[in-house]
Amino acid sequence: MKCEKELALLREDIRKGRKNKKITQEELAEKLEVSPTHVKHIESGHRKPSIEILFEIAKILNISLDSVVFSKNESAHTDTREKIDRLLDISDEASLRFILSVLEALREKEQAGVR
Repeated sequence: MKCEKELALLREDIRKGRKNKKITQEELAEKLEVSPTHVKHIESGHRKPSIEILFEIAKILNISLDSVVFSKNESAHTDTREKIDRLLDISDEASLRFILSVLEALREKEQAGVR
């Protein structure tokens, strides 16, 4: 199937998102009002989630569906950006402010070096 790569990425995002939130498959199943087996099958690729379940999973785990909806050619730059985006998605406000200050400092340093 044409979208197998995107579905594999989605399954990995679901598994990582669940573990980052420290939620078991059973707890996620309860929140979704489905059986734990259904969640296990979604994560393993034996079943594809319905659109409703997919949206609920994304909300509960705070994961992006962009990799499925807006697939693009993979490159090293894109892969790096996606990893950064995933880490930013799970960062708290204080961490985001710190990251922003580091990025701004790097940009200033680069601009000073260009002149």
